[in-house]
Amino acid sequence: APGVWRDRARTRATPRDATRGSTPSPSRTRPLPLALLRKTVVGMGGPAVCGGQPHLCMDTFAICRLVIDGEEWASVEQYHQASKFADKAYRKAIQAVRPRRLGLKLSAAQHGTEVESMGNSEEQERDPSFRALENLYVASRIKFEQNLHLRKQLVETMGPIQAAATCGDAEWQLWNARVLERVREELRPAPERDDELIEGLRLEFQRREDYDEESACDRLAAARTAFGAHQRVIVAAKMDGTCHDLFLHPNDTIEEARNQLAFLFGSGLQDGVVVRILLSSPVPRAFQGGAKADLNAEFMTGLAGRLSSRTLNGVA
Repeated sequence: APGVWRDRARTRATPRDATRGSTPSPSRTRPLPLALLRKTVVGMGGPAVCGGQPHLCMDTFAICRLVIDGEEWASVEQYHQASKFADKAYRKAIQAVRPRRLGLKLSAAQHGTEVESMGNSEEQERDPSFRALENLYVASRIKFEQNLHLRKQLVETMGPIQAAATCGDAEWQLWNARVLERVREELRPAPERDDELIEGLRLEFQRREDYDEESACDRLAAARTAFGAHQRVIVAAKMDGTCHDLFLHPNDTIEEARNQLAFLFGSGLQDGVVVRILLSSPVPRAFQGGAKADLNAEFMTGLAGRLSSRTLNGVA
């Protein structure tokens, strides 16, 4: 596809089945060995630099919540690579690659490398309607809209952004930086927003063959509508009696609730503070059944005599 996001050099062979052009099953797309991964992380992408400091939130490999058209993705990179292909089964195979618990940086590098390698396949049919710059912008904008802690980190930066150099692709590096700068400015509070800068970037984007402003706006609106339709409002009640609303997706984990609490309270949460999250019905799927349900019941029994104002059906 023409435009900014070119296929990058492969870091390992693309998974393939015995028949050329067939879609690999998720079980056959094995992750890179850790020893090899640690040797190849440098040069495969990485956090963008702003103000002389790297920022993991700006990395397309960064693991985050990303819900687009009702489907969940683990990173901008994963969604972008899958969007290149016309074969729905192959897109699903890319989507099925899940991050490993290796810490933020190493997990992002491993997962990003895995899906990038699959995205470089020369055996699968490409989607002729794929527009690289538009897709990157839409995915990046949705990422920062749906993840408040990442949005906070982004808008707190100032100055030019230098995206990570990837396999010598200077064009991708330039436009990835422009996407981040545009999204950052658009998401700033209105009094701090530079409307002239936004308009200038929009005009630059519209000169590209792989970008359509009207299409991008329609895709963003559709994604917001679909995501909002499934959101749940969770009330976080502090011991001092104040309450805060958390906006969670049905499949969100407790980590997302923690991230939103951190966004709300900021530096008010000091080292060593213990945060207990009490969840009312419906109980998240991850806490139903097994040992976690037993622990939940035991804890609820202990609280039953102390909490009478509201019936709680789940505890994490």
